[in-house]
Parts: sequence; structure tokens; C-alpha cells
Amino acid sequence: MITHYAVADNAITKVQQNAADVSWLHAENPTKEEITELCRQFQLPSDYLTAVLDDVENARTEGLEQETFKRPVLLVMEFPFVTTSPSGYLQYQTYPLSLIITPDKHLISVAKHRPPFFDQVLNSPILQNDMSPRMNILLMILWELVLSFNQHLEEIDHQLNHLESQIQISTENKRLYQIMDIQKSLVFFESATSANYEALKKLWCTPEFNAHHAYHNHLHDILVETKQSVTTSRIYMKLVNQMTDTFSAIVSNNLNNIMKILTSLTLVLTIPTIIGGIYGMNVKLPFADSDGAFLLIMAGTVALCIWAVRFLRKKNLL
Repeated sequence: MITHYAVADNAITKVQQNAADVSWLHAENPTKEEITELCRQFQLPSDYLTAVLDDVENARTEGLEQETFKRPVLLVMEFPFVTTSPSGYLQYQTYPLSLIITPDKHLISVAKHRPPFFDQVLNSPILQNDMSPRMNILLMILWELVLSFNQHLEEIDHQLNHLESQIQISTENKRLYQIMDIQKSLVFFESATSANYEALKKLWCTPEFNAHHAYHNHLHDILVETKQSVTTSRIYMKLVNQMTDTFSAIVSNNLNNIMKILTSLTLVLTIPTIIGGIYGMNVKLPFADSDGAFLLIMAGTVALCIWAVRFLRKKNLL
């Protein structure tokens, strides 16, 4: 599906396909016919449009070596997308988004999945500046894309803090599943933000952006936020790895405590077993001829067991 947008009264509005003031075209999960029509209309290489149909497409650029954009320029970025993992917990994926700048001042975006931050772009006013509508929209898309990474990283931070408090009172398997889902999300984030940063640096170095002060300043802010996303993702990856090690240590320590208790109880229960075995032999034994032999043996056995329990507790073994 292809949607057409124009800038009117400092706002992005949806318009008809044949409108004269179209600045931005968004193709969402386009069909073969739509791809063919866009390639014919704007003289685009087909891979500019089909690249994002592959969910594992990496961030990259094409055509940025031009002094001025006289042929289409491609910027593939990766954006975050919230999903549910097979284990039933919140997980984040990353999907590609193609941004194409055409020589006739059109901006074309292509995505297989609708980027969640597009609603924020459509509802934000266009700033009053000397930039063209297409460049204003392009930089707004890049800005919201980067902010969405940082916002999701804050959500992951809250999840980590909650898990940390839960691990102190519970070591159930579901905590480990949650940590695994967060770890997987951070792997996607670290890879996507690093690739986005490299692509944006190439855009930053283009003559078109260097020659225009407003383009340069806006892109600088986007690069700063992207670098922050990269750094934060790596820090959280280290924290999750440390949390996984801590979780394993806690489980091992709990298992050791259980084995220690069971071993100590086995030792205590061995005392009546040994005494019962000795007095079960057909030989002459102390108290064997006494009328109160059973009570004396039981009392002695209980006394030895109580002493053993106290001794083990004193040594912190029970």
C-alpha cells in the first residue's frame, strides 16, 4: 500500500496520489505491481525497494558520493519493533526501513512493517526553517527512529531493575526466560544501532549535508542520540550478562544449601540406624538383660541425635 503526504500549514497531511504538492510517499509491504510502478515513475533500481522485504537487511547507504543528489539516494535504517517472544514475554526485534531521496525532491520510504514512530512523525509540526519539505520530513523520521531506540532502552532498564528485585526472592525458571528475552533484544539493538550509526556517519560526510548548515546541525543531534543508543545497548548487554552469572550463582548456592541440609540430616539419621544394627546382632550386649533395655537404648539414641543436631547447627551445617 502506498500513501502520499504533503506539507501544508506546517503539518504533514495525507493527499491524493495525483496531488501536485506530494513530498513524501510511504510504501508499506508493497506488492510487485507497486514496486514496478515506483521504479518506473522515479527511475529507481528495484533493490532500493525490495531490500526491506528481507527482515534481516542491515543498515547501509547508496549514492551518497554525489556532490548534489542528481540520482536517487538510498539510506537503509533499522528501527525497533515490539513483539512477544515464544516464552510469552516482551521482546524487541529490529526491522529495516528504506529512505530514498529522489532528484525531483521527493522522499520515498519503504517498510515491510509499519514503524511505530510514524504516528509521532505525522502528528509533529514541521519546523520553520530554510530546509526543503522532503529534508524536514527525512530528518524528522531519523530523529524519531533514534528516539524510539532510546525509549525502548529505558523500558529495558526498568525491566532489569524489576528482575533484579525479583531474583532476590525467587529463582524460578521464568526469571531466566525473561533475562534470555531481554538479552536477545539487546543483541538486536546493539547490532542495529551500530549499523545505523555507521550509515548516518556516511550521510554526515556527504557534500549535500556539509554544504547546508541546517542539515548539518540536525544530523549532528541525530548522530549524538544514535551514539548514545549504541553505548547504552552495550552497557545493558554487560549488565544482563552479569545478571545471568548472578542468577546461576544463586541457583548453585541454593542447590549447595539443599545438599548440605540433606547430607546433615542423613548423618543424624545414621545414628539410630547404627545403634539399631548393633543391637540386632545375636551376641551379648550391654543392657540386653535389663527390663528397661528398650527405653534406655531409645533414650541414648535420641540424646545422641539431639547432640548431633546441635553440633551441626553450631558448625552452620544444618
